[in-house]
Amino acid sequence: MALETLRVDQWLYQLLSGDTTLSGLVGGRVYGYLAPQDAALPFVVYSHQQGHDVRGVGPARIMTSLVYQVKAVGQGGSFQSLKAIADRLDQLLQGASGSVVDGEVLMCVREQPVEYVEVDSGVQYRHLGGLWRVLVQGV
Repeated sequence: MALETLRVDQWLYQLLSGDTTLSGLVGGRVYGYLAPQDAALPFVVYSHQQGHDVRGVGPARIMTSLVYQVKAVGQGGSFQSLKAIADRLDQLLQGASGSVVDGEVLMCVREQPVEYVEVDSGVQYRHLGGLWRVLVQGV
C-alpha cells in the first residue's frame, strides 16, 4: 500500500493542474513541495505539513488525516495580485473529494489561512493560501 501522502500529492496535482481557470491565472505552474529555482511568478505550491493515522480497535488503520499547505506565491508589495489565485484554490479545495489510482480522498477543508512575506536577496515574495485538512483512505 502506497503512503497516503503520495495519494494526496497525486490528487492535488490532478485537481489543481487540471483546472482551466487556475491555469489561466498561473499558466499551469503548479508544483509539489518546491518550485524550480527559475520558475516564473506567480505559481501555486503545495506541501505536506503534518498528519496522523485514524485507527479503529486494534492496529487497523481506517484512514489518514493530513494537513497540506496550498498557496499562491508571487513577488511584489501587495497580496492583492494573489487574491484571485487564492480564491480559486479555495473554490477548488473546500469540500472537495476524489479518487486516485489506489485510494480515495474523502474530504478536504481549510483549517486556517496562510499569509506571509519573505525576503530573499532584497526581493519580497508573498504567500497566500491555506492549511487544508485532507482525509485519505487506501483501497
